[in-house]
Amino acid sequence: MRTTLIFHLLIFMLSISTLAFSTDTTEDIGKKLFQEKCSECHQQDGNSKDKEIPNIAGTSAILTFDIMDQFKSGDRKSKPIKLKDSAATGDKTETDMNEITKALKTNEIEAIAFFLVKQKSKPASQAFDQDLAKKGKEIHMDLCENCHVDEGTNNIEDASILRGQWKNYLQSQFKVLSEGERYMPRRMKKRFRKLSDEDKKALIEFYISPAN
Repeated sequence: MRTTLIFHLLIFMLSISTLAFSTDTTEDIGKKLFQEKCSECHQQDGNSKDKEIPNIAGTSAILTFDIMDQFKSGDRKSKPIKLKDSAATGDKTETDMNEITKALKTNEIEAIAFFLVKQKSKPASQAFDQDLAKKGKEIHMDLCENCHVDEGTNNIEDASILRGQWKNYLQSQFKVLSEGERYMPRRMKKRFRKLSDEDKKALIEFYISPAN
């Protein structure tokens, strides 16, 4: 059964003291770990150039810790990721987030989370449907804004940044959410179930549109 976010938060706060005496030092360790373990897919600062990979720069430390812990425990499944830099991974040509996180200690995940929250999110530039985006904004403000704040450009502890994500990635995540293959908090599930297929398309167009 999935460990609750509250429990993750307690682990997260307790683990801060096990790595270093200052968050700056923890951030430096996180930067090194991120560049070694994550940058091939998420780039050096968490802003992905791959349309299938999410932008994770600026994600709250609590949320990063929680998501990586879900991958580590197997509560959240990852699809295979093709590797480009085989020199850094031996003969391997494929991996996934479950495999990557299983190799990380709890305090290493915490350090990566500290690094990412300090990075600036850079929205992906992509074409979008203006009419659908307008409808999507209305839906977002009605159902999603309480958690995905500032029209989806910011986050609170356990809600991700949606604005500026790659369309392909958003489509894949809406699909697994719709099919019940990915965990949703109860408050999100209640709202998500209200969405029609057209509503979901409109939301995606809004999230890929540029913020004012």
